[in-house]
Amino acid sequence: MMTEMTAANTPDRPSRADWQARIGEIGKMHGFFERLGRDHFALYVQEGNTLLVSFDEIDRVIARGADALPVGFEAVKKREWSMLSLLADGRTWFRDQSLYRFFDKLTDEGFFDSFDQVIFLGAGPMCGHAAAAFSVAAPGAKVLVLSPAATLDHEAAPFELRFRAAWRKDFNSRYGYAPDMIDSAAQTFVIYDPLEVLDAAHAALFRAKTCRRLRFRGGGAAILSLLEPHSNLDRILKATANNRMTDLRFSQITRRLRQSNRGYLERLLARAEDRGGPRLAAIVARRALTATGAAHFARRLSALEAQIAETRQGAPVAVAGE
Repeated sequence: MMTEMTAANTPDRPSRADWQARIGEIGKMHGFFERLGRDHFALYVQEGNTLLVSFDEIDRVIARGADALPVGFEAVKKREWSMLSLLADGRTWFRDQSLYRFFDKLTDEGFFDSFDQVIFLGAGPMCGHAAAAFSVAAPGAKVLVLSPAATLDHEAAPFELRFRAAWRKDFNSRYGYAPDMIDSAAQTFVIYDPLEVLDAAHAALFRAKTCRRLRFRGGGAAILSLLEPHSNLDRILKATANNRMTDLRFSQITRRLRQSNRGYLERLLARAEDRGGPRLAAIVARRALTATGAAHFARRLSALEAQIAETRQGAPVAVAGE
C-alpha cells in the first residue's frame, strides 16, 4: 500500500522545483522518475498487475495544489494499480522523438507484456490524442479518452482551428493519426460532449470496430474537471477494467453529477434558455436551486417566472392621454 503518498490537502500552488522534487521522490521510492528529452517526464509507480498509462500536463497538475498528482493516480492509491504517467512540460502534444524512443524501449523489453491488463488514459484534445496514439505500443490494451483530438493534420481534420501554435508539429509520422492507432486495442471508449462541435467532429473520426463513443451531453469542453472529483473518473476506470463500461453504466456513474454539479447545471440552464424558452429554463432553474441552493439559480428562477407571468398577461394596454 502507498500510504506514504497521502499528504495533507492544501490549496497552495507549489513551485515547479518543489513539485518536481516531490514527484521525483515518489518515483525513487516506488519505481522511477526520469526526464525524456527537453519537455517530457515519465513517472512509474510499481504496484499491481494492472497498469494505467496516463498522459497529463505539468501545469495542470501543479495548478491543483501542492498535493496534486497526475490524472488517474487515485487508482494507484485506491486500487493498487501500477502507473506510468507521461507528463508534458507545455503544449507539446507529445510529439517528441525522445518519447518515441522511450516507448520503443518499453516495447522491446516486454514491459507492457508483464502486466495482466493495460489501460491508456488521456483527457482533453492533446492528452486524449496521445493516449489513443501511443496505445498502439501495447496491443490488446484498453483506451479511455476524454474529448481527444484525432489529429491536427489539416487534410485529415480541416475543421480544427483552435491550436494554431501546434500546426507546425508533425502529425504525419509516428503516432500521428490517433484513430488508426487504436485498431489493435481491445476496447476504446471516447467520452465527449456532442454539443461541443469540434470535439464531436474529432470523436466521429474514431471508428474502430472496438471503439465505443460515449456521449456526455452538456459536459462541456473540460469534461475531466467534472469527472475527476468525487471518484467519478475512478469508477469509470474500474468499469473499463472490469469490462462493464456501457452507455448505461456511464449514465449511472454520472447521474448524481448531472443532478447536482453546479457547473454542469449552469450550462444546462443556459442551453435551456437559448433553445427551450422561459418555461423549460424555469424547470431547470428550480431543480438546480433545489439541488445546490446557489443564489445564481434563485435569481434566474425569479427572472424567468416574471417573464412567464408577463407573457401570460399579455402586453399592457396603453391608456389614452398617458
